[in-house]
Amino acid sequence: MVGNAAVTRIVLEAAEHFAAGRPDQADVLCTEVLKAEPDHVPALHLAAVAAFVTNRAADGAALLNRVFTIDPDHAPALVTLGDALAVKGEHAGAVAAFERALRGRPDDAGLHNKLGVALGELSRFGEAETAYRRAIALDTHLTRACFNLAVALAEQGRLIEAEDSYRAVIAREPAFRGAWLNLGNVLADQNRLGDALAAYRRALQLDPDDVGLICNLGAALYRQGLLEEAIVQYRRAIALAPDNVAALRLLGLVLHEARHLQEAAEIYRQTFARDPADHMVATNLGACLSDLGELDDAVAACEHALRLKSDHAPAYTNLGIIFEKQQRVLDAVAAHRCAIATDPSYAKGHANLAVALRNAGEIDEALTVSARAVALDPEQALAQYNHAHFLLMNGRFTEGFDAYRWRRKCKTLSDGDPTFSEPEWQGEPLKGRTLLVFAEYGLGDALHFVRYLPMVTGKGGKVLLQVQPALAALLRQLPDVTVIPRGEALPPFDLQLPLMSLPRLFGTTLNNLPADVPYLHPDPEKLSRWRAVLGRETRLKVGVVWAGNPKHKGDGQRSLSAEAVLPRLVMPGVQLYSLQKEPRAEDAAVLAALGDDIIDLAPALSNFADTAAAVAALDLVIAVDTSVAHLAGALGRPVWMLTPYALDWRWLRDREDSPWYPTMRLFRQRRPREWDDPLMRLTVALSVLAAKAEG
Repeated sequence: MVGNAAVTRIVLEAAEHFAAGRPDQADVLCTEVLKAEPDHVPALHLAAVAAFVTNRAADGAALLNRVFTIDPDHAPALVTLGDALAVKGEHAGAVAAFERALRGRPDDAGLHNKLGVALGELSRFGEAETAYRRAIALDTHLTRACFNLAVALAEQGRLIEAEDSYRAVIAREPAFRGAWLNLGNVLADQNRLGDALAAYRRALQLDPDDVGLICNLGAALYRQGLLEEAIVQYRRAIALAPDNVAALRLLGLVLHEARHLQEAAEIYRQTFARDPADHMVATNLGACLSDLGELDDAVAACEHALRLKSDHAPAYTNLGIIFEKQQRVLDAVAAHRCAIATDPSYAKGHANLAVALRNAGEIDEALTVSARAVALDPEQALAQYNHAHFLLMNGRFTEGFDAYRWRRKCKTLSDGDPTFSEPEWQGEPLKGRTLLVFAEYGLGDALHFVRYLPMVTGKGGKVLLQVQPALAALLRQLPDVTVIPRGEALPPFDLQLPLMSLPRLFGTTLNNLPADVPYLHPDPEKLSRWRAVLGRETRLKVGVVWAGNPKHKGDGQRSLSAEAVLPRLVMPGVQLYSLQKEPRAEDAAVLAALGDDIIDLAPALSNFADTAAAVAALDLVIAVDTSVAHLAGALGRPVWMLTPYALDWRWLRDREDSPWYPTMRLFRQRRPREWDDPLMRLTVALSVLAAKAEG
């Protein structure tokens, strides 16, 4: 028989083996003791711990049961039971075991920390917080409890307190990688992305090859709009972990948004090959192929996504967008209706349905659906911008111009537009300060809204106008305004405002919009030269523009071919003049066939000052919805505009005149995308005008 002293010595030796990482030797010694004393609780407990560590869970559980038979409240065994249950994922049982253990060891800081962890696994974060705070009160140096407290605070949405707790951990242990990582996450959740990036980079100094951390850094860079830098990080993550499908998926998304479309499509295909059940990747591939113009393949990808998940609303939305590009207007509306039927709370689905309804000519329903989209997601910038169009198109200018401010938050719309850090002007008197007004978007927009500048100069102070270089020479005639071409250095200024925000600032309605024309004038010398050149022509002199900028997103709806327009306008009593800059390749044969029936003035028009003088020397301008139409209207010259049914808000609805341009006549489509009728009406009107001129 082994004596008590010898038993104690053997158990202590077993404990030393266990502490040194030799659980098998510890188990052998405990077995020796238990042969002599089967109810020796310390040996039973240590043998149980050794069994759990060596993956003999059943043996460990049996040994613990023997302990509890002898001593039901044995605190160390209860802790071991709690640990074992936690490993198995039985967190409620772990909580119960730790709470029982704490009755015997209420001042054990580590045990309070274990209880907090188990409570956190059950999402009982308030109780976990209490446990961590008790642990810290008992042992202020327990860094792990401080870290866990920060986690519990973050999970409760108490981000500032969580940030403070993580920073306290880092102050104690600057090389604690997890604290830097979680601090970055908390800062990112507060949208403090610059600070989050710094925290992630510090964590990466401690662990450069942590793929999850690299992906978090990539996500923060993406959210800051630093797409190329985000791409670098996701590539790095994939190089470290080629089988990481999540990183591959994120790389595809960022490449897509950065407009590296071919590569994005390839990455989507690689991702989908590794996870053929991923309906989201199939949907994104469809959108990417649509952007590449591979529309049939895009449709196939979206339809495949819907076979994987028949209620995936974004796939229906992408299908609708693709159908619109294919001029399948009714199919587009049907697809968008499927999106919102599948998910009635899908704000983007409502927004896209509204656009499709407008394109189908259903303006009233489009307005209703658009209102629903912004009600569902008031922060969806593009939906707000489109809703502004619907409001303005319906003459609701006060609401419309207010919503129109969202254009500045639409990346796809504002890319390339100037941005400034100076405060935005709110319409107050300038009192000697300098205001910069800057053009956005297209040339026609600038020509349309410079009418407001006399109202601005009336506020006192100095006014700078930054515009596209092609407009600078023409607009230098504006009184009390210093015109600066975009790209040239700007003098100092105190306030700034986008040109297209002026209607909102001046409270524009249909009843008070500034419509006095002309508000622009041709250069007298240039006009004199053009009159000398054109004055010998006795027939009606008609300038024509049949196409706008092909990069305009609505160009397919507003522009026409030379073949569709010009032959109709050749008639007795009319001499046509082309004002079309950079005719498209397919127009060349038509222009050649018309010969002297149309004279090309475009080579002599180097900027809008030249075009203005030419337009002023003509009797009439016929144009599609493009900058020359605005120019003719601003000059107070007769202008007939071929207008899509409902594309641009400023032409309102169902009108043949424009309140913005008193000398403009609209020849509007009566049904979307049907040009034969307005072209026929315009041709008849021109023949009548020519006959009157001859008579």
